Amino acid sequence: MLFTDLHTSPPPSRSVSRGLIRTASSSSLGCGPISPLPQTFPEVSAKHHLRPTRFSIDYSLPSSTESASARLLSCSVDNTLLFTRGNRVYSKNLNNTLNEDFIQLCKLPDSRGSLRAIECGGKSHPGVVAIGTSQGFIQTWDIRTRKMLMSWPTTKDISALAWNGSVLTVGGAKGTIRLYDTRISPAEKMREQARKITRHQGRISCLSWNDDGKLLASGDSSGMVHCWESGQIVPMNVGEFVQRRKKIQHDGSISALAWSSWSSKLLATGDDKGCLRLWNVNPNDPSSNLATPGKVDTSARITGIHFSTQCMEILTTHGNAVPIVDSAANNSPSHKSPFANSLAVHTASLRHVTTLNVPTDKPIGDSVLSANGMKVVFTVPDEAKINICDAWAKRKELRRQASFTSDTSLYIR
Repeated sequence: MLFTDLHTSPPPSRSVSRGLIRTASSSSLGCGPISPLPQTFPEVSAKHHLRPTRFSIDYSLPSSTESASARLLSCSVDNTLLFTRGNRVYSKNLNNTLNEDFIQLCKLPDSRGSLRAIECGGKSHPGVVAIGTSQGFIQTWDIRTRKMLMSWPTTKDISALAWNGSVLTVGGAKGTIRLYDTRISPAEKMREQARKITRHQGRISCLSWNDDGKLLASGDSSGMVHCWESGQIVPMNVGEFVQRRKKIQHDGSISALAWSSWSSKLLATGDDKGCLRLWNVNPNDPSSNLATPGKVDTSARITGIHFSTQCMEILTTHGNAVPIVDSAANNSPSHKSPFANSLAVHTASLRHVTTLNVPTDKPIGDSVLSANGMKVVFTVPDEAKINICDAWAKRKELRRQASFTSDTSLYIR
C-alpha cells in the first residue's frame, strides 16, 4: 500500500430510552455531556473512496531553480494530461491506464527561458494548451496535431495562466495581468488590443475563472486576492473589512485558488502557511464577506484546492508543514501538522472528512482533477513522480418515475 489513511473512526452513537416521555438533560442524569451523533457521509464521498491507484508517471521540472513555484500540470476536458520532462511538454491520455502512449508535444528552446506555466483550454477549446516561459513568451498548441497555433512575447517571467473561452489570462512576476483574445489575428494585433490590469503589488501566483466565466480571482505573493467582473479593470469590493475597506488578504503568499462547482460565487483561497478560507463573492450583496464558517488552519502549505463535482466536499493538497516555534523550547519547532505532505478532504462547512499521506513524507506539488472530477492527479517533485488517486465515486443520477397522479390509466369513478 502506497498511502496511509489517517482518519479516525467516528464517536459511538448515543442511545436514548424510549420509555422516557420527557427528554432528560445530561445534567439531570448526572452523566456529563452527551456525545454528538456520528458524522455521516454520502455514498460518493471521499471518506469511502480516497485511495491511491497503482499508476504513476515519471516527470521532471525544468532545471532552472525558478521553477519551484511554476504551474506545470494541467488536464484537458477530454482527459489528456499535460506535464513536463525538463523543458519538454508531454501529453498522456488518462483514459488509457497503461504506462505507455506518452507523446512529446514540444521542446522549448533555451533562448525562450524555462517553462513556467501550462494551461489547457476549456470546453470551448478542448484540444488547445497554452504554455508560458520565464522569458515572457507564450505559445498555444493543438494537442492532437502537435502543431503550434500562435506565439508571442509578453510580460517577462510568466507566473500563471487561465483560460476563459478564447481569452487567455496571463499573470506576471511583477503583478501585471494581461488578457489576450486569441480569436484576433495576427498576434501583433491581439497584443495591441490586450487589456492590462495592474492592481497587484506582488508576483501573480494564481489565476482562476469561475464556471460561468463572469468572475476572475487573482492571488499574489503578498497574500492579496482580487476578484474581477469580466470586462472590468477595477477589482470588486468584496472580502472582510480591513482598515475600513473590504479585502481578501492572507498572512502568507497565495498558493491556490478555486471556484466552487456548486455555487458560481463561492471562492476558496489557500496560502503557503496552510490557511484555507471560503468567501462569498457577490458584488450586489453588501454583506458579501468571509463565509461562515470560512476558515481552517492546516499548518501545512496548501498547493492545490479542488471542489468535488460529485458531492459537496473540498480536496486540498499539501506540501511541507509550517513549523510553530515554541519560545520556551529554545525556538525549536514544537508542532508537526497531520496535513503535511497529504491529500485532505473537507466538507462544505470545513469539517474534516479524511486524509491520505504520501508514505515517503515528501511534499506534494501541483495537482489537478481528472476530466470527470473523480480522480486527483498530483506531482511529488522530490520523487520525480506524478501519482493518481481515486477521490470520489460517480454521483448516481435520479431516474424520473411516474407518480400515482400522473398515471392517466387511473381515475376515480
